Amino acid sequence: MFAEDRCEKIMDYLRAHKSATIEALCRETFCSPATVRRDLIELERMGLLHRRHGGAAIATERSTEYAHAFRNMENREGKLQIAALVESFLCDGLSLFLDSSSTVLAVCPLLGRYKNLTVVTNGLFTAQRLTQEGGADTFLAGGHIKPGSASVTGELAVPFLESFKADLCLVSCRGADVEGAYEADLQQALIKKQMLRSARAALLLCDHSKLGRSYFYKLAGFSRFEAILTDRPPQPEFVQAVSAAGSEMLFP
Repeated sequence: MFAEDRCEKIMDYLRAHKSATIEALCRETFCSPATVRRDLIELERMGLLHRRHGGAAIATERSTEYAHAFRNMENREGKLQIAALVESFLCDGLSLFLDSSSTVLAVCPLLGRYKNLTVVTNGLFTAQRLTQEGGADTFLAGGHIKPGSASVTGELAVPFLESFKADLCLVSCRGADVEGAYEADLQQALIKKQMLRSARAALLLCDHSKLGRSYFYKLAGFSRFEAILTDRPPQPEFVQAVSAAGSEMLFP
């Protein structure tokens, strides 16, 4: 089992049980105690858990941002399914805002199929991937780079985004309930809200693990989005809330 898969299994177990012993994680990952301890050290460095004697406990996550390296490995298959749904909204000549999320990053390979795209992003990995794919004239916001986030935020980034008007905005979120989408980090929330203000249309990319979870900073109600794209059939109350807001919920 690769390190990314082990770490994902460890975090899935901790999310379900809140804490775990080394022995339990060894059984879950089919790995030795030494391997599990190395993974726990790395996950603690990323701020996702706290090690303690004989095991670990999940870190409180309501007001913190996941390290980009871990977010990028979470639910990879789901992100690819969401990216495939985005393609029906793409065409040649579009201008787009892309946030720095790992879910939006999964859309970048698709953009190489289209001509004359203009993209504005605050994501370092997003900008890098777009230059590799080709086909998009890319602008990267300037500002502060938070350690571990691969994301440009801060007071310089928001005015930069105000200089553009895009056809379509693609944003993810940390959680969504029947009232709308939320972000856990203030600086990320400010960036995404400005993108939404400066776009003619917007899509919310939200995998199933984020549904039913709210955070302190509200990004927008569902009426702001043309569609909410997720990777699994949502609960009926979400479909009803999205439909009542005049939007559409799409899933494979």
